[in-house]
Amino acid sequence: MIITLLPLITLFISFFILMLGFGLIGILLPVRMGMEGMSTDTIGLVLSMYAVGMLMGGLYCRRLISRVGHIRIFSASAALSAIAILACSLTMNEWIWGAMRMLMGFCIACAFAVIDGWLSEASSDKTRGRILATSQVVVMAALFCGQFLLNLAPPTSQTIFIVAGILLCLALIPLIMSRRAGPVIHETQGMSFKQLATLSPLGVVSCFFGGLMYAAMVNMLPVFAANYDISGFELTLYMASAILGAFLLQFPVGMLSDRFDRRTVLFYLLVVNIVATLIIPWSAQNQWLSIMMLTTAISTGIFTCLYPMSISETFDKVQRSDMAAAMGGLLSIYALGSIFGPLSSSIVMKHLGHDALFVFLV
Repeated sequence: MIITLLPLITLFISFFILMLGFGLIGILLPVRMGMEGMSTDTIGLVLSMYAVGMLMGGLYCRRLISRVGHIRIFSASAALSAIAILACSLTMNEWIWGAMRMLMGFCIACAFAVIDGWLSEASSDKTRGRILATSQVVVMAALFCGQFLLNLAPPTSQTIFIVAGILLCLALIPLIMSRRAGPVIHETQGMSFKQLATLSPLGVVSCFFGGLMYAAMVNMLPVFAANYDISGFELTLYMASAILGAFLLQFPVGMLSDRFDRRTVLFYLLVVNIVATLIIPWSAQNQWLSIMMLTTAISTGIFTCLYPMSISETFDKVQRSDMAAAMGGLLSIYALGSIFGPLSSSIVMKHLGHDALFVFLV
């Protein structure tokens, strides 16, 4: 597997830097909107526009990649994301922020389609789970580091927005300077949700709920934490613990999914997750921050494992030439779940209290 991954090192470096910028953006925007006094449901609506963009990206990424290639699409995605976050620094208008979040979501869907499609073509049935888990490890490591960049300057200043824009532009350099060409582009027909669900019903369902639960968890955690006066560096540590759990669980879960039946692995993961998720609000009420961080790490980690597991489950059942079409469909399904996650969880939190987030997730 190491021999397979070594030629892709520049791809991983570019992806790491890109997700480092998105990790910073992910904590910056909800924190800044909270400081500006926006209501919880408004914050949830703005954040869910990211998933609307992901849905559009999932629908069109295959066509764009077929037209101009993997490397150009990744480069365009990084550049447009930088434009979007810098535009957010110029105004606090929620409509503009929503539009820019949609653009970011479109770009990240295209970037994920490039990465996952590239890696899937380079892998075999026996190594696909571990290789896609390695990609998720890179993502989570970048998101983990991105949380700490929030402390470079006050969130009320433009400095953090500029830093995020610089990182997104920097992500272009390793990939476009590499001598390695992108994978061969196959002419493929699109794959409908019905076709995907017929081929792999488990892949489709786990992909949808993975997007719903992860988006609700990550986007609304800063709002939940603010209710318990968790802010500043303590908030950074708490959010970083969530990402750290996702980082640590990817590779062992990927190995288990390659070695054992994925349905069995998924079942036991969700049982553990239900228990961990219920403990989070209880530990917050008792001000046991260490237990709160541990259970949040477990819960978020399992949520993030659902996406690569759903890809592996689906790709086991499709022909190699159809992987690009299946990837676009899975991204769209994941994005559909991500749309409902922040929006529905924010409504629940508004009417039933901040702790209701975790009842919603269970």
